[in-house]
Amino acid sequence: MSNSVGQRPWVPVSEVYDHFGYKNQKSALTAITMGKFPVETFRIGRVRAIHRDVYNAYFDQFKDEGLERLLVGTK
Repeated sequence: MSNSVGQRPWVPVSEVYDHFGYKNQKSALTAITMGKFPVETFRIGRVRAIHRDVYNAYFDQFKDEGLERLLVGTK
């Protein structure tokens, strides 16, 4: 995946924790600390982040599974 000009190669956890089913950032950070967050994260200064490619790949797997179910269902 190529990044658009000016687009960060990472996504702050504070902006996407709810996409992973967490009600608030604190619960997501607790899951990260306990090793239970579904994707790898890293720190950039004081910001906890997910690499954009990892973020996209995580959700692409659900898209692929959904499409596969549709294809199997039509046979």
